[in-house]
Amino acid sequence: MFYGFKKRIICKSLDKKIKQNPFDYQYAERFSLEGENDPLINNSYYFSAHDEKMSFFARLGKRINAEETWFAIYLENKIYSLKQESFPTGSSPLLIVKTDGNWVLSYQGKLNEKDEIVLHATFVANQKPIDFTSNMPAERMAIGIANEKWNKAFFEQLQNVSGQCHYEQEGVLEGQLTLNGRTMDFHLPCVRDHSFGKRDWNYMNNHLWLMAVSPSRQFNYSLVSYPVMSVLEVGNYRDEAGLHYLLQADLDLHQINQGTVPQELSFHVKLDNGQKISVKAKVLAGVTYHFQNGQYVLHENIAEFSIDGRVCRGIFEIGFNGDKNRWFNQRKLENIKR
Repeated sequence: MFYGFKKRIICKSLDKKIKQNPFDYQYAERFSLEGENDPLINNSYYFSAHDEKMSFFARLGKRINAEETWFAIYLENKIYSLKQESFPTGSSPLLIVKTDGNWVLSYQGKLNEKDEIVLHATFVANQKPIDFTSNMPAERMAIGIANEKWNKAFFEQLQNVSGQCHYEQEGVLEGQLTLNGRTMDFHLPCVRDHSFGKRDWNYMNNHLWLMAVSPSRQFNYSLVSYPVMSVLEVGNYRDEAGLHYLLQADLDLHQINQGTVPQELSFHVKLDNGQKISVKAKVLAGVTYHFQNGQYVLHENIAEFSIDGRVCRGIFEIGFNGDKNRWFNQRKLENIKR
């Protein structure tokens, strides 16, 4: 009974807060680190594009003292990736700029320390952005908060997870790739992710992100655990019937609590239109990234998905804090209300 009461209070509070502070897309698109002096403030641009022949992901995480850089291509059953994970400010080989209303990516250098690559591509949006604060059902955050013990310290710590702006947008990534002298054009369904604000990797306990995309559909499931909130789950699904948001998922949390990458996952998602879809994910290849001297380790994997029976590709991302006693705050997973 008390859980339900807390959930209703938070839902009402969140709905009011969202109305008073709507998502400002134009401000978010223009955000920069100019004037910042805190190295924990992050301005991260991520792109993930896939079809049955080629997969691609890239991330440029800008901070005042470094640029976290990911760049990987999965082609003909082989993954090519940039081995260096971070560069001094202004020296990343990955460039991401907005030109004439579209985001342009360019890279020239080596992958796997020996393969020469040149890439130039443009992201063209074809769907509206989805903001993880204002668009997701308030119920999802309310459930995460209602699961915890409330006191003054708890609400003070909630500020650690509420200062980040995070939104995604679906579109097409089109351009040209030259790999070891072989040139090819590509036109890939793509999801771009932009987040900014305070990001302390060591504040995260563990997380999972599954994203699949194709011309006819796009799926997202995001789970994160923080010291202040043991489980927060959100998601969305677009198909021919339109866009709908996740209300509940039955993923077995024990499968993602081992500190390793599960090679396969299978579960169901209930959407806000009453639809229930099946989700299956199988890892194909991946790259491991390390943050803040190994305090947090993240595995970014290319995966094959079956979403409601339709096969497509996407990302299977999972990460763990270096202190395994932090994972899910050592809660009994079967007792967490979801």
